[in-house]
Amino acid sequence: MEALALYLLKSVIWISGFGLVFILFLRNERFFFLNRIYLVAGILTSLFFPLISVHYTVVLPAIRTFQTESTVVSEVQNTISIIPDLKLILLVLYLAGIVYALFRIIRQGRSLLRSISKSEIISFHPVKLIKTPDYGSAFSFFSYVFVNPSVTDIETKEIMHHELVHVRQKHWFDLLLAELLCMIQWFNPLVWIYIRFIRQNHEYLADEVALQRTSDPSVYKAVLLNQIVGAPVVSLANSFNYSLNKKRFNMMKNIISSPYRKMKILLIIPVFAFVLYAFAKPDYRYKYVDESSGSNVSGNSLQQNSVKGKVVQQDGKPLEAANITITGTTIGTIADDKGNFKLDNIPNDESLVISFVGFKTKVLKPVFTAEMNIKMERDTVVIGNGHTPLYVVDGITVTGAEAEKIDPNSIESVSVLKDKSATEKQATDKYGEKGKDGVVEILTKEKAAKMLVIIDGVVHEKDGMSKISLEDIKSMKVLTEEASVEKYGEKGKYGVIEAITYKSGEERPATKVVATSQSEPKTDKEPVEVVQAVNNHDHDAFVVVEEMPEFPGGRDAMAAWITANVKYPAKAAKAKITGKVYVNFIVSYTGKVKNVVVSKSVSPTLNAEAIRVISSMPDWKPGNQGGKPVDVQMQVPVEFKF
Repeated sequence: MEALALYLLKSVIWISGFGLVFILFLRNERFFFLNRIYLVAGILTSLFFPLISVHYTVVLPAIRTFQTESTVVSEVQNTISIIPDLKLILLVLYLAGIVYALFRIIRQGRSLLRSISKSEIISFHPVKLIKTPDYGSAFSFFSYVFVNPSVTDIETKEIMHHELVHVRQKHWFDLLLAELLCMIQWFNPLVWIYIRFIRQNHEYLADEVALQRTSDPSVYKAVLLNQIVGAPVVSLANSFNYSLNKKRFNMMKNIISSPYRKMKILLIIPVFAFVLYAFAKPDYRYKYVDESSGSNVSGNSLQQNSVKGKVVQQDGKPLEAANITITGTTIGTIADDKGNFKLDNIPNDESLVISFVGFKTKVLKPVFTAEMNIKMERDTVVIGNGHTPLYVVDGITVTGAEAEKIDPNSIESVSVLKDKSATEKQATDKYGEKGKDGVVEILTKEKAAKMLVIIDGVVHEKDGMSKISLEDIKSMKVLTEEASVEKYGEKGKYGVIEAITYKSGEERPATKVVATSQSEPKTDKEPVEVVQAVNNHDHDAFVVVEEMPEFPGGRDAMAAWITANVKYPAKAAKAKITGKVYVNFIVSYTGKVKNVVVSKSVSPTLNAEAIRVISSMPDWKPGNQGGKPVDVQMQVPVEFKF
């Protein structure tokens, strides 16, 4: 919609520029053929020049910095407005205008074809004369000339002199272009005036030639006066009596004007310069500056471009929500539900990083001349000891190959269990010896939809959770099949989600906190937020509780601790790899950090550093639910940026 609106704006400005120059300087000149070229050029320019993009260069200083942040991961519930989208209304109105203009032309064309089919055709090569009482005035339509039977032979002869000019000079081509422009810009009143100039100039051209061929100019002018009424309204026709006024007769006078007056047409050049400059796009070139000294470090320039593409799996299915970022920057986007993406402002000398959990990260050079088709390959999960873990899908043990066949778009959540230490054996405690190499638990959307939902002690339908805002949830717990059947019987055989919502007037904990990525706290204008994760369900672990876990000293202290302890991997720094690594972990009921995994990957080196720094955190103050310490899931993004 925005692209269409911008095209129409440019097109309107182009045709308005041509129209104003013609009105002010050219409409009264007698070089009719040159005026015809000018008017047609104006239409072509307004149709095609809006598609041309002119660029200019802007040099900007850039400082190399490093920053690590802890930010918010929150979920916003979508709302549907009852007020229709204004953009949609405008689009419907615009399309309705186009349909009406097209319908008008089709209706007029059918009327002419009926007249042709029922009338006698007299051939005057290259013109076909049709005498029909359907129209009161003479006009030409492509190679057909329509004349009323009441017109005398002398009048017909003079009319044919005139209409032959229209046919031989192919004035119908100008009218086709004019109607196309009229359909596109039907809302622009200047377009209708512009089309009138084209028709008027056609008549001047035809009069000029017809007067040279007639034996008596006074007879020709008399025939024009006889045709003063009854002109048909046909968009693609040249009417013999169009614009029949004093000015048309004045234009028939043989007045010799200076050829230098034709130079007026060059007045359109400033219009070109103004419009092209007004819509020119900047290409930013960065000169890196040393942060401390302010001196130039590198003259590396970044030429900005745009790239379009599609991210698919190996079987050709689209990979929704795949991440596409530019190396050396934090600029990026995600693929839509069809795998399509578009990314602007891409430097020529940088690459694209395409990543998705469960797939191998790809680094590719962008293709600016064609649409990219990126096929992602499945990645094997390796946990700590370098061995392949046990895969459990919806409570059923499967092989790694079977797990890789699952469509990522059908996955609700992924949890990774591993034995962190001799005393913490989550994987083997739950799955025995077969879980010694770690366990990947996958919950599909189909299975999640079957889970029993209990909100404030009341059983709800499958979509019960979607009916309440995430901000209204006070606490939520996921029970495994065994525990849920024991508590709820056969109804809980697919698992249970227990949720408690805030009561009216009950105080809710704040979720925002200002933190720092350097040595000093930032202002509120640069917030760093930390909230609990809600999209990665771990069995028997809370995601929202009455009292959330707290890092020693609070959130500001956590941000400062991460900044002080994180180390930018040399390999990633050399390759200019940047991005935000989302790390999921559990703060156990003892306050210890466990089950540290990456939920959103950037690169193996940055992932490893993010896991290392989060895993080495000091003990937290554990979360509490009902006055008891409990395990709580958390998520912290660690951002690596130049």
